[in-house]
Amino acid sequence: MIKKLSSVLILILVISVSLFIMVLPTFFTKGISRVSLNKELNLPLVLNDKKDIKLIFFGYSGCAEICTPRLYSLNKFYKTLNENEKKRVGVDFFDISIPTDNSLPQKFAEFFNPDFKGIYLDENNLRNYTKEFNVYFSKSLTENMEYDHTVNLYLLKKTKDKKEIRYIYNSYPYDFEQIKLDIEELMNE
Repeated sequence: MIKKLSSVLILILVISVSLFIMVLPTFFTKGISRVSLNKELNLPLVLNDKKDIKLIFFGYSGCAEICTPRLYSLNKFYKTLNENEKKRVGVDFFDISIPTDNSLPQKFAEFFNPDFKGIYLDENNLRNYTKEFNVYFSKSLTENMEYDHTVNLYLLKKTKDKKEIRYIYNSYPYDFEQIKLDIEELMNE
């Protein structure tokens, strides 16, 4: 009986130590905050833009808890770009809420920076764009006028007649030092 009890205690100790070793690194790292890929996009609003490097964020106009702080931080970052970088780098805000006023996304984006572009998408385009970018969104279960949505930031690069998603930043606060390095890399390609 004592032998069985000590075997069970040893097993519990081994499992506990194993779990501790697996979980411990999550307390000391930021986790994966940037994904690199070369996914080609065939979406008209993305292809027809004159800027060859784009930062794209999906959210909804009036979103105070998620979109506002992210767009505010994007504005702070955008202001650190030099004039040559600003000529080539644009920021787009795609509205997932299909607002009744088509101008609302642009007004919301411009509130943060007059150079930001707010994009209205009708239902069909919204479906296509969110599918291409793997954006999740749904009406909030608790708040009638709000949406739950993905908060990724996408960095796109135009090459010849196509645009590609090069990086996805998925942790907040965004690592703007890394984003700056990535933009510089894309500008030098």
